[in-house]
Amino acid sequence: MTAASDRLSEVCRLAGLLADQVLDAQIMSRPVPEQHIRALLSAAFLLDEHGLPLPSLLQQIVHGAKRGAD
Repeated sequence: MTAASDRLSEVCRLAGLLADQVLDAQIMSRPVPEQHIRALLSAAFLLDEHGLPLPSLLQQIVHGAKRGAD
């Protein structure tokens, strides 16, 4: 693996972990910091730009954000 692909894999891993925390907070009716949502959307854009699949939990958040923007 190249250094760039290692970094993208780490972005994917961390985005999946943060997405899990955000969805857990939503389920438990806890506040979700705006910075977390921004970080997840940035990760989604980056991964999409490089043609990488989004972690499933991140897909749920992106879908929810798109639905909320309509």
